[in-house]
Amino acid sequence: KQWYQRRVAITAGGASNAKPADNEVKQLCDEMRPACEEHASKKFDVFEPVEYKQQVVAGMNYYVKVRIDNENHIHIRVYQKLPCYGGSKHLHGFKHPHEGGNGPIEAFEAHLNLDDEC
Repeated sequence: KQWYQRRVAITAGGASNAKPADNEVKQLCDEMRPACEEHASKKFDVFEPVEYKQQVVAGMNYYVKVRIDNENHIHIRVYQKLPCYGGSKHLHGFKHPHEGGNGPIEAFEAHLNLDDEC
């Protein structure tokens, strides 16, 4: 139910304005941390979401700026399926600090290998 309440303020297809990370986004990042560490081939000492944008699609895209140390950030793109399809979450994109992760959070294309269910 909370998922539906959050999405009504967003126009379908367009990303929301950046917002400070809330508890739901912090939980989302906790769930995505292992996939991010696997993609980066390293363990992060810090993994703290700073801000995020949402985009309503056939589900929800989350674009999250995550602090990984005192100076650097990454951007992650997480896709969450609609509740009627199980609501599962998948890491769809990742930007290293040198790829723009230290810049402002923006929507970006999915570029990771996606499984057939996504």
